[in-house]
Amino acid sequence: MTHQEVIHQLHGLVRRLRWLNVLQLIPDTLVIYGILQLAFSGQIVTLFEASFSRNQAVLVTVLFALIDLCVTGIRYNDRIAGKRLISQLSGRLTTPEAELIKKFERFK
Repeated sequence: MTHQEVIHQLHGLVRRLRWLNVLQLIPDTLVIYGILQLAFSGQIVTLFEASFSRNQAVLVTVLFALIDLCVTGIRYNDRIAGKRLISQLSGRLTTPEAELIKKFERFK
């Protein structure tokens, strides 16, 4: 890959990581919501105006946690890919390129 292709790929990766950080808030919130509903409910648990038995509510909360884990895995893979891209860069970097690398490093 040429220097410009690496920078272009890294720019796309930074944009994707930014969106994934926002997206991560949704499953995180769902897991916390499910745990709180389970903790403060009896045999019938209400999740989003739907009634579930306690076992079904646990299953729904576990599914929320699996979604959260998948998004976390995607973010991890993107960070690894970004590190590989950065390792391919050589020579002097321009100021915007150095700023792009700093933006990427903030996603750790």
